[in-house]
Amino acid sequence: MYKTGINNRSKGGINLKDVIDFEKRERNIADKTNKKNLNKKRLVVIIVIIVLAVVIGITMLLYYSSRDVRNFLDQYLFRKNITQEKLETIDLDYDSNISVFAYNKYICVLAENKLMQYNSSGNLEKEISLEINNPVYGVNNRYIAISERNGSKINLISGSEILWTRDVDGNISKISVNENGYVSVILTGTTHKSVIVVFDNSGKELFKIYLATTTAIDTSISNDNKYLAYAEVNTNGTAIRSNIKVISIDKAKNDQEEPTIYTYSADNNKLIVNIEYHKNGQIICMYDSEISSIKDNTNTVLINLVEKDKNITFSNINLDNYIYRAIEENDGLFNTNTILEIKGTSNDRTVTYTVEGVAKDIYSFNNIIAINLGQEVEFINTSGWLLKRYSSLQEVQNVIIGNGIAGIVYKDQVEIINL
Repeated sequence: MYKTGINNRSKGGINLKDVIDFEKRERNIADKTNKKNLNKKRLVVIIVIIVLAVVIGITMLLYYSSRDVRNFLDQYLFRKNITQEKLETIDLDYDSNISVFAYNKYICVLAENKLMQYNSSGNLEKEISLEINNPVYGVNNRYIAISERNGSKINLISGSEILWTRDVDGNISKISVNENGYVSVILTGTTHKSVIVVFDNSGKELFKIYLATTTAIDTSISNDNKYLAYAEVNTNGTAIRSNIKVISIDKAKNDQEEPTIYTYSADNNKLIVNIEYHKNGQIICMYDSEISSIKDNTNTVLINLVEKDKNITFSNINLDNYIYRAIEENDGLFNTNTILEIKGTSNDRTVTYTVEGVAKDIYSFNNIIAINLGQEVEFINTSGWLLKRYSSLQEVQNVIIGNGIAGIVYKDQVEIINL
């Protein structure tokens, strides 16, 4: 009988089971080879990652600990060093008085009764007509409140538009604006020593405070629009008396009998210089001898400005939840360094930044500090990190700081730095 079938082992026949077993063995060998190759690739990737992590870790350790390494990396790796010939500029060619300042993302030039707003590329974006020659102003976030010094008309600007203009009875000596556009103004030249006027962001006058025997030094409105803090000085007696008063805006605008929440009186002969509401709700007070905070009528000294054997040259409170002081220290026979101590007002954290040389001036705004060394300016943030180092062939006259932008001001031009 003639037989057929797949199990036939006759000469020349093929066993399907052997074929399947062979294919399985081949696949197993291939899988093992692929796994080995994959494991090798993974091992190479892991080794590369570990090496990179070690290199980055060592680099950052050296960056933190060595000034020379930090300067080298800032210059050649992070490209933080900039020179004046590589910057966009704004020409200052006017016959009248010129005022230059930063507001929001703009460099502003006030001249010939026009406020000209330039962007980070040095291009003119907007002109606003303002009859102001010698300005006094307050800047906060996207608002600027501006007036002629000792004038009687105040303007609130946001972006490139005048939101409102108001006339006041008296001479405007100081202006403050909070991040929501609420404005407080100190007036002189009236029958009182000082008058404080408060406006909301629509220009509505909320209330006035009349000071008959004391002089208003500074004002600040809380970021929730609930409180006005003002600093006053009484010089009528034998000793100087500085007071900080906190007013409920809601009570004051509704003519309630006692809008004062509390009054803090400093020690005799401690002169208040300015005050600032920080975003954590603290009132930061700068005296001639210290910087302190007031919260719930409790005073806490944050930084001393007069210390034995310390040459404290600059200080300010106008940063976002930070304050600072600068100390000159001799480093050897002929070298002097400037040490900047930056202290948080909400976390009590202090960082230091050392710059080689004597600071001619220090400017600050939001979270940026600029240290002017004459022909060099170092821009740092409140964490103590260098952002940009600017070098010039001539003496820097002034530095202005806005939101992500700064200007190096000379007599005939402004050089723009993007931070």
